[in-house]
Amino acid sequence: MVDSDSESDTDIHADFDELVENVRTQSSAAPGSDTDRVTIRSLEDVSYDGLRELRSALEGEGEDVDPGKLAFYLSPTNAERVLEDADATDFEALEEQLGQRVRVEEGMPEDAILFMDPDAVSGSEIADPSAVACGTVGKAT
Repeated sequence: MVDSDSESDTDIHADFDELVENVRTQSSAAPGSDTDRVTIRSLEDVSYDGLRELRSALEGEGEDVDPGKLAFYLSPTNAERVLEDADATDFEALEEQLGQRVRVEEGMPEDAILFMDPDAVSGSEIADPSAVACGTVGKAT
C-alpha cells in the first residue's frame, strides 16, 4: 500500500538518491561485464502508460522474480502526476489498475521511477539486478 507510515513487505530503508545512482550504473548496456544487470528504460514523461511500459520491461526478465512482490517506487510529485494521468481518484484505484503496489517515497528523485522486488536491494546496494527496473524520466520538472 502507499501509506509510508506503516510497515509492509514493500518497504525498503534506503537512500533513494544513492540507490537510483547505483541502479543507473548497473544497466545491461553498461560496458565490460557479462553479469546480471538491471533493466533500464527511458520514459518520455511521468504517466500511467510509462508505468505499464516499465512493468512490461521487467516481466519475464528473471525466472526467480515473484510478480506478487514487485512494487513501484515514486516521488510524491511523480505519484500525483501518475494519479492525474490514470484518472484514478486514489492510490488504491491506481494499484488496482496497474495490478501492482505503489509506494510513495520522499527520498525518490524526480527523474526516476523504480519497479522492483524490495528484497532485490539491501540498503542502497543491488542484491538481485534481475528484479529491478528503473525508468529514467526525460521530462521530470
